[in-house]
Amino acid sequence: MIRAQTVVARTPSALLTSLDRFRLQSKSKGGTLLFALSAPSDALSVITSHLQSHFPRHIGCLSSPLPAYYPHIMCAVALLDGITFRSTIAGRADPQVGRWHAARRSSIQQPPTAQSNIFEKFNGDLNRVNWEDIWDRSAMSAQNMMPVELRTARPEDVTSILYFSDRAPEGIAKALKATFPHSHELGFLASSTPFITGRPVTLFHDGKIYSDGAIGVALQLSLGHPSLKVEFPGLVDLTPDLQITSSEGNLILTVDNGNPTRLLLAAMNKHGLDVRGVLLKDDEFYVGVMGDGKVDRLHRITSGDPSRGTIALGTMSAPPPGSIIRMLYLPQRDEVNLNSGPTHENTSISFIATPDSFGDGRPSSVLENDVLVIDGIFIAGSENGFMLRRGAKEEGWTCTLPGGQASLRWT
Repeated sequence: MIRAQTVVARTPSALLTSLDRFRLQSKSKGGTLLFALSAPSDALSVITSHLQSHFPRHIGCLSSPLPAYYPHIMCAVALLDGITFRSTIAGRADPQVGRWHAARRSSIQQPPTAQSNIFEKFNGDLNRVNWEDIWDRSAMSAQNMMPVELRTARPEDVTSILYFSDRAPEGIAKALKATFPHSHELGFLASSTPFITGRPVTLFHDGKIYSDGAIGVALQLSLGHPSLKVEFPGLVDLTPDLQITSSEGNLILTVDNGNPTRLLLAAMNKHGLDVRGVLLKDDEFYVGVMGDGKVDRLHRITSGDPSRGTIALGTMSAPPPGSIIRMLYLPQRDEVNLNSGPTHENTSISFIATPDSFGDGRPSSVLENDVLVIDGIFIAGSENGFMLRRGAKEEGWTCTLPGGQASLRWT
């Protein structure tokens, strides 16, 4: 890490003045600019052109506002030394409720066209596909599709990998773990921009703009060993610790050898929650995987079936049997409090999952001047969340909990 800061501004001119100051202070240090920008559509062109002209080597994306500063302009910037890359490895479509039970009998799901390069060597019956098995078989193919810039990097020299991605980062995540198993991996799922730029997401890489795939940077030992931590604010425990006794695909089949959906409904009833539906419209329910007495990994519950007992999660792989979990919920909140303050002596890059919408549009943090500079921290938010993997101990997973935050920090 060379330098990082986050700038909040009332106007485009105030932001550009601050970014010019950042450039002058960093002029002799070189490196690649990492940026995430949240701004009105009529200001995007002048700001992104300014960034690209002054930092020809750059990786960036459009992000969503942070609730504390909405609707001000916000731009996070960092200068990094590392190996930059562009990936076109396809990911997967969103999980479908109950698809794992259906796949045992017959599935009509076809692989997306963009994934044809992953599946072209599979000659089996596509109407009877175990998708997790096929994805595992494709790991070597994904590794062979590794961005050319990373193919000569020695795995032992790469401590962490940062990337901006479309909403399907599974392909690049699988390839990165296969090639750099011991590195930390932190991916930012760029904000959706169809009504802003006409693109699903908007990614910037060395003067080019992309609508899919991923762009990123691999950080090496010369920067030191960072830590990767995640926070889940606002969650309320519904159950004590439980053990998963069977799971398959994205489904939890049994918990403590019992019916997990009925257990969830009983816990909701005990806490005075409406049990007329498995999920409440204004509340979100989660399964937290425990580690060292705290939630270490989080998956949103997307549906439950009281008769079968299964609970479907918004992930490609449910926690395996033997995992200790808790069921939790996030009450409806008018405001999401985010930890976006200075980090003192620690430089960090933080990604935050933001709400899909913001109350009345009034910022909760009033700017005393035209610009606020948070030094030492790169902080960006997206309603699509982030993906992370901490070394070889886990698979990559996505967090969309509003207010959930992952931080890569150098000490």
